[in-house]
Amino acid sequence: MRIIAFSMLALAAAALPGQTVAVPGAQPPVTGPVYWSTTAPDCTSLAGESAVAITGASGTVGYSCYVSGTFVWLAAGGGWSTAIRVAAPASAPVGVDYSFYDGSGNDLQLDSTAGGAAAVSGDDVNFALAANQPAEIDLLGATSTAPKYGSTTTGSVYAVFYCPDAATCANVFPQLLYSALPGMPWALSVPIAWDTAVTTDWSAVGVDDGGAHRVSLVVYNEDIAATSYKIDVFDSTGKLATSGTTPSIPPLQSLAGGAYGEGGTYAAMLSDVVTGALPSGPFKILVDGGSIYSAVEVLQFNGASATALQAGFDSQPDLTSSAAERRANLRRSRVASRPKTVFRVLP
Repeated sequence: MRIIAFSMLALAAAALPGQTVAVPGAQPPVTGPVYWSTTAPDCTSLAGESAVAITGASGTVGYSCYVSGTFVWLAAGGGWSTAIRVAAPASAPVGVDYSFYDGSGNDLQLDSTAGGAAAVSGDDVNFALAANQPAEIDLLGATSTAPKYGSTTTGSVYAVFYCPDAATCANVFPQLLYSALPGMPWALSVPIAWDTAVTTDWSAVGVDDGGAHRVSLVVYNEDIAATSYKIDVFDSTGKLATSGTTPSIPPLQSLAGGAYGEGGTYAAMLSDVVTGALPSGPFKILVDGGSIYSAVEVLQFNGASATALQAGFDSQPDLTSSAAERRANLRRSRVASRPKTVFRVLP
C-alpha cells in the first residue's frame, strides 16, 4: 500500500501514553503525538482484540489497541465532495489511517487536503492527533481528473484508529459528510460501519413517490464471497409490495498472509433495484444477504433536503431471531495488512 510522504520514524526513548515527544531520524526533527503504550495494553473489551505493535525505523516502539470500519460510499468530484471528520478523545492521542478503494475494492488514487494545506495524491492518508485535536480530510476527486475534477469518483474508505488504551478507542466517533453545494442544496452526514457491527440483514424506513421524495441505497459486501443481496419492500400494512436483487458485489479481497482487503460496494436509487412500483407512504426496506455479511447505507432525498436514514439490524423473512453480528476474527484479518507505523502530525 502506498503511503504518501509519511516517514517511518523511531523514538529515542520510551514515552508515556499522551506525551508528545521529539522523534529523531528526520531533518529537521519531527514531533508528534504518541498514540501507543510502551507495554501492551489490555484491548479485550474491544470485541476481544489483542494489541498490535507500532513500528519505527529501528523496530517496535510500542503497542496500540485499535478500532476499524468502512465508510461504504464516497463521492468526490463532478460537483460532489466528501469530508471525513474525527477528533481524538480527551483521554489520549490517536493514530488515524484512511485507505481509499473503488467500487470493486481496488486501490483508488484520490487527491485530498487537510486544514487548507496543499493537495496530496495517494490511496492512503494517515496522521496522528493529540488528545482533543479534531481533523477534517477533504476528498477532491480522482487524481486522474485533476485539477478540475469534472467527473464524480465513487468508492469506499477503510478506516483504522490506533490508541494507547481500549477506553480511548471506544470513544472515537468519525463521520463522513457528502456535499453537493453550491450546485445542489444537499449536505449529508453518515456514520462509519464498524467492522464489529455489521450483519446479514438490515432494514430502514423511507418514502419514495418518484417525485420530490426519493430513496437511494448503498450495499457494501463485508464477507469473503461475492453475492447478490435481496431487497424486499413492505408497504404500510406490512405486506410485501415489491422485491429485487443487487448485481453480484465483489467480496473482501484476499491478500497475502491470510489478510483481507476491501470489498465491493454498490449504490443505486431504490426504484432501480426493485422490479415493481414502490408503495405510497412510508415503507420498510429489508436488505437480506442470506449468510453473507454486509454494511448498508440508506439516504432519503426530500426536494431540497436530504438525510441518512437509520438502518438497523433485522431478521431474515419468516425467522424470529435477529441476524448474527460479524465475526471478530475477520476484522483482525483485515487490519493485519494495514500500516502500523509512527504517523506524522497534520500539516
